[in-house]
Amino acid sequence: MGSLGSLNQDQDQELLIKNVCEIYNSLSTLESLKPSKDVDTLFTQLVHSCIPPSPIDVTKLSAKVQEIRSKLIRLCGEAEGHLESHFSTLLGSYEIPLDHINIFPYYTNYIKLGRLEYTILSNYIANPNPNHIAFIGSGPLPLTSVVLASNHLRTTTFHNYDINPLANALARNLVAADDDLSKRMIFHDTDIMDVTNGLSD
Repeated sequence: MGSLGSLNQDQDQELLIKNVCEIYNSLSTLESLKPSKDVDTLFTQLVHSCIPPSPIDVTKLSAKVQEIRSKLIRLCGEAEGHLESHFSTLLGSYEIPLDHINIFPYYTNYIKLGRLEYTILSNYIANPNPNHIAFIGSGPLPLTSVVLASNHLRTTTFHNYDINPLANALARNLVAADDDLSKRMIFHDTDIMDVTNGLSD
């Protein structure tokens, strides 16, 4: 019985690897990873494939599969950037962007994440309401900062660092109409590796 269970587990792992590699091959042939029906469908398939727990040890994957995995991680990052830019631009078209934040399909995930991060922060720092917090690589849709600043750390100043000025311009536009957040969310067009004293204040 044990060997049969092990055989089934091996087959499940092989099927998962095959599915993920096929999704990668489909994604890598697309002209663009900007939000579209094809992109959304493929990433939805990827998420559904990877949600169930799997005991796969990625260090034991073949060199070819490990290379595909690395490339897929990069594609996911690129697609996430396009998704955030798309929704930041869309939200920025409203007079008061944050009043429409719910149109971002994963906003409720950020609410849960913000609650978790605040709980962890409160447990590990002496002052649960710090004067300043820095976010590195905040991007065009800095929802973690927005959620924490709006719901948990209502007096903290948030320093959002991103090397991409366009990302920061989109992010600034999101909070510009909010009297409170526009004062407490500061955006730095800076490579964090070049920051020396800014984070120590």
